[in-house]
Amino acid sequence: MKHYLIIFALLSSPLSAQEPLLDLSKWKLQWSDEFDYPDSQLDKNWISQNGHTENPWVLSSRWRENAVVRDGVLELLSKKEQRADDQPWTTGNVWSKRTFGYGYFEARYKYAGAYGTNNSFWMWPKQGVTDDQKACEIDINEGHYPNIINTNVHNWTDTYTLPNGRVTHDDDQLHHTLDGNPEHNIKLSKPIKTTKIRLTSNNPASIHISEFRVLAPAKNYPSANEKLSDTHLNHARAENTTLRTNGLFDKLPSQEAFAIDGRLDTRWVSKKHGPKWLELSWPEAKEIGAIQFMNGWAQEFGASKGQYRNLISDYNVEYYDGQKWNNIASYDAANISNYAKEWHTYGMAWDEDYFHFYLDGKLYYSMRNNVCFSEQTLLFSLAILKADIAGPVADNIDGTSMKIDYVRYYTSK
Repeated sequence: MKHYLIIFALLSSPLSAQEPLLDLSKWKLQWSDEFDYPDSQLDKNWISQNGHTENPWVLSSRWRENAVVRDGVLELLSKKEQRADDQPWTTGNVWSKRTFGYGYFEARYKYAGAYGTNNSFWMWPKQGVTDDQKACEIDINEGHYPNIINTNVHNWTDTYTLPNGRVTHDDDQLHHTLDGNPEHNIKLSKPIKTTKIRLTSNNPASIHISEFRVLAPAKNYPSANEKLSDTHLNHARAENTTLRTNGLFDKLPSQEAFAIDGRLDTRWVSKKHGPKWLELSWPEAKEIGAIQFMNGWAQEFGASKGQYRNLISDYNVEYYDGQKWNNIASYDAANISNYAKEWHTYGMAWDEDYFHFYLDGKLYYSMRNNVCFSEQTLLFSLAILKADIAGPVADNIDGTSMKIDYVRYYTSK
């Protein structure tokens, strides 16, 4: 029997109305590709990869046959086929024959409609750099299904070795989920008794839980972002509660206990790769009327102050009946916003001082430019990633594609 009544996971506006809009009247179009030509003409502006992908996290080799122009759209296709050792998939990848300097870059595209895919619009100096410049990678968006945006700036020149022997480099990586709500309130239509409750997720990045509540039955419940009154019993805070999780993200000062410490200003951040889960258990069965949690984290400064980041992409909440786990509630962010079905524009304005990132012409993130000063090539690539970096890899990836409507380059007037 299903014991849930309602899941309040409301759609919020992707960006605040107060945030700046891109004014294209201040920019001059210098170059574009609208892909309004036969497939055979793709090679006029672009070079396609043909063969094994060197990146150890990528499960797909890339081939010209997987980059297809049709009906005014460039499609980068995914196929379950092994054309290279240890890479059981093929996808498409193209990079521009010309290079680009400072300006505004924009592409309109759809993601491949499956977890496990990395849908990238990025820049890299394939022509090389001079000795006085850095090998700089600018990821305008490494998109992950269903609506995750990843902005990255990598300095590949200045590498260093960690104590464990791994060679690494400086980068600025952020996951942006701009659609959805941090607050989830699950009210059961009929109370249950159980000794175990768990939340599981295939979210491609770490999940951020600032407060997970398991509430005794009551006539009314506060929202997940409100303090509990003394009349509400939260079993998650009981002295005999045992908390187990899939672990901690090692780059943030987090603790597992932050998920149930009764505070909204702390958060448990799960391990980045693989399935994510949180489980509460008690020696004696608890009667439960509602489950609530807050997730993600709020931007505290800049153009998107107050906007939440790293909102969860999916979850199941389940209880244990002594023999098996039973579902209470499920959530799928694709029902709120699915970037594989929706066209969006992803843009970046780049100059010697800043990067400004835009979604549909609205600024959502800015960062200082401390490393990228040389000309770059433009790349579009579809990859299938290991280790659940973009979510679990499954057969439903086969046949999906990243679809690019256009790419445009402007310089300031």
